Amino acid sequence: MPKRKKREKSPRPPNRPGDPRRRSFAEKVVDSPYWPAMFAVNDAEARGDVKSALEIIHTTSDQLDKEQFWHPSRLERLEQLRLLEALMPRWAHSRWIVAQALQSTHARNQWRMSKAIRVALDVRGGPDPGRDREDDRIQILDRDWVYRQTFLYELGGLEAFLRHNASGDLIAGADRIWEWVRAPMRGLRLRGHEPRHLLWEDPRTGEQLTTINIGAGLLVDDGECVIGRIVPIDDGLMFETAPLRVPEEVAYAVADEPERWIDALRDRTGRPGREPGEIWTHRGLRDYGLLTDIPYGLVNLAMDAGLHAFRNPDDDGLVELDELFNHPADYPACLAAWLMRPETITALGSGTPPDGLAALGGFAEFVHEPAASLIRDLADHHEEAA
Repeated sequence: MPKRKKREKSPRPPNRPGDPRRRSFAEKVVDSPYWPAMFAVNDAEARGDVKSALEIIHTTSDQLDKEQFWHPSRLERLEQLRLLEALMPRWAHSRWIVAQALQSTHARNQWRMSKAIRVALDVRGGPDPGRDREDDRIQILDRDWVYRQTFLYELGGLEAFLRHNASGDLIAGADRIWEWVRAPMRGLRLRGHEPRHLLWEDPRTGEQLTTINIGAGLLVDDGECVIGRIVPIDDGLMFETAPLRVPEEVAYAVADEPERWIDALRDRTGRPGREPGEIWTHRGLRDYGLLTDIPYGLVNLAMDAGLHAFRNPDDDGLVELDELFNHPADYPACLAAWLMRPETITALGSGTPPDGLAALGGFAEFVHEPAASLIRDLADHHEEAA
């Protein structure tokens, strides 16, 4: 009698709870010292206590089974707040609140997270068949523009944080944050770049708007369209985060019916047989900056090229600046983004060569705060030392 062939068991789906062969990152976190530390840091930030938040972070290890725990963008925000202190504009504190609302771990946000993830997946046409389920979820939580907007605004994550978590001191330091809660999605066309401002037009009404230039137009040419939320600040208007470049048809649809912006994106990207186009909903890990709307990869490229040109004026360099900037007016915003990085602030604080300081001084009137004040402070310290 032939020997019965042993039936093979079907493999468990990736990251199944209780699978001893592979524990998810979330499961490892729950069983680690990071779990209480995470809640303690959340509480410190909600009080507006930057010093305590950083102390908790620095007393715990940066690694969990060789995986990064503290998000790089979170560390950078806190270090910027610590290093710049009074130089920080109030709108930066508003953006800090928005970032906290997005990372809030309160149980009341579980349904928001789940629903916002479903919306983000739906807009892009469903899950990525080539990606692990948990990895797909983490990528959305960290990077997806649609998820971020849906969680914070359509599903009320920002308002809930302000009402239930943020302290009075934290809110008092912000810039008209309650008005941000109700900011509608808008479809806009870029009309012009200036060093300190960007000029926009509502394609439906022809209304002209001006926002501060912290890099939101770097990846958008004159005449191209975006969708995003413009919010009020003491000094005018700004985007609450970098807007999303979209085809003209999407911008017009959103301008006509702002509350249906998700449908407008889905119609362009998620229907079978349609080309996705160039709608970049999946951003980089640190591309929702506190002080800039420029992706960090571009900041690094631009500064490498700029520093090379400064040190080697007779050499064209590996990358020409005009290859990175369609508009010279965008370079000051990129320089400001580089200046505001914690490692740059620390390095400049230890001493700036006179020729470098002179070069920076020429940009002081073209960049927004806090970069302008930092440049002036460096000049004042140099004069005192002299």
